[in-house]
Amino acid sequence: MTDLIKDVVDVYRRGEEAVLVTLCATSGSTPREAGAMMLVYPDGKTKGTIGGGVLEFEATGRALEVMKTKESILWEKRLADLGMICGGAGAVYLEYLSGEQQPASEGRRGRC
Repeated sequence: MTDLIKDVVDVYRRGEEAVLVTLCATSGSTPREAGAMMLVYPDGKTKGTIGGGVLEFEATGRALEVMKTKESILWEKRLADLGMICGGAGAVYLEYLSGEQQPASEGRRGRC
């Protein structure tokens, strides 16, 4: 987790953009617990994981869409709808990060 935080700081420091993907809440069986995070870069490369598989693939695609709109979103999905047999559900917050803007203050950051 510490390396991922350093990577987020580097995005701001270098004036780049990325999307911080956070698994905010889960119910039922899921590959990872709430709090799992990954960072998605404009080229589609990722650091960290929210559980792998189809959920992570779909979240990466949505993160690339968030970079186009520059608007953070909350995405909720039943894993069975993605063909995952674990059958749980998750809420994923995709937070747009840009070195051109200041990070949100601690009291306002995120929607988890």
